[in-house]
Amino acid sequence: MKHTIPCCLLTLLLALPVLANGMAGEGYTIERIEVRGNEKTKTAVILKAMTLHQGDRLHTEGANSSKDALYATRLFRTVHLASKPGTLPDHAIVVVYVDEKRFGDLGISLEYTELDGFGVSADAFHVNLLGEGKVVGAEWGLGERFKKWGFNYADPYFTSSNLLLSVKTVGSSADRDLFRSKQKQVQGRYDLERVGGIIGLGRVLKEGHRLLFQYNLDGIEVGAFQAPTVSTNGGVYADEVRAAVGRETQAYLGVDFQFRPSTQPWGSAPGTDFRLRVDLSAKYLGSSATFLRTRAEAAHHVSTFGRQILTVGARGGVILGTPPFYERFYLEGGNQLRGHEPRKIGPEGGEEFVTAEVVYSFPFLPYARFYGFGEVAALRRDLPVGSRSQRDGSVGVGVVLFKRVDISFGISTGTLIVKSHRFGGINVGL
Repeated sequence: MKHTIPCCLLTLLLALPVLANGMAGEGYTIERIEVRGNEKTKTAVILKAMTLHQGDRLHTEGANSSKDALYATRLFRTVHLASKPGTLPDHAIVVVYVDEKRFGDLGISLEYTELDGFGVSADAFHVNLLGEGKVVGAEWGLGERFKKWGFNYADPYFTSSNLLLSVKTVGSSADRDLFRSKQKQVQGRYDLERVGGIIGLGRVLKEGHRLLFQYNLDGIEVGAFQAPTVSTNGGVYADEVRAAVGRETQAYLGVDFQFRPSTQPWGSAPGTDFRLRVDLSAKYLGSSATFLRTRAEAAHHVSTFGRQILTVGARGGVILGTPPFYERFYLEGGNQLRGHEPRKIGPEGGEEFVTAEVVYSFPFLPYARFYGFGEVAALRRDLPVGSRSQRDGSVGVGVVLFKRVDISFGISTGTLIVKSHRFGGINVGL
């Protein structure tokens, strides 16, 4: 405590020219970076997390991105950056003041999805093990049609080259309908349980770019199968689920590349987002099926008037080989369409899918963002004889509340969808 007040005063004094004239020393070479306020977090960890480094040119964008990067570590309650003259001409010293969390994050929330209904989830993370930014955490969830749990460990600075090491153990159990219908005779049902582990190794290539390699081993059990009592044109799918009843193992080698320059919620800041995920499942990896699955998505966000954003985006995927039914693409979850019920398009899933969207959004008060959208999608799967494909589209309106609740209404379909899963809750930094 005795060091906190002088550090705060120093930071405020250094910050005065920043508040009045922007970052002092703009364009100067960074002579060194001084860190204040860290009683537990090692200085080297803070310096590694920043996007500005000794020898770089000092600029406001770099200072802001460094603040965002430090907040993203979840180690600090507050972060302040300021600068002062260096010992050499045209040089500046950057001073970083941090207020550390003592433990980490504790959260509990009410969740809702169109697929699983209402549920409650909780998580707890110790985000600064040994003062080195290592994360140890646990999560749990229980809902109307699902339950889940998980434990994870992550070291963002695993080697001197700042490799990220992550280890997870996860489990879930879900009650599923074969077909979405208000008629019980048409629905059918089964249970899907997964228990497994994930080992990941990756790194941040540069600002906004991340590359991650993963090995995933899951034990999967399909049970409690009940066939529809009324015949449908999806009889092949029901037979597939019936044949999969029992326990089997799936193992994957995966590569995940992401580019997301902004830390703001999707679609609320200009820029281009891109993600590519490739997973190989093979028997020599310990899997019961062999296939290659590729999924890509991209979106370009353009600022128009003020903080209004025009977004044009697309997603798509293809599977080569013969995956089990639960590994195909379904238009739900991360592929959920605005203004569409889950699995209304291609309820049996598919080996190929594509979606395209145009979204125009504008802010309304600090906690809401309204948007209008147009979206189309197509999904295809192979059958024992021939293939089956479905396509559809919609236009509508929606709102994002508190940066996490996404509610859309398809004017052309008359369907109201709560697309975001976290409906509300409390997250506390301790």
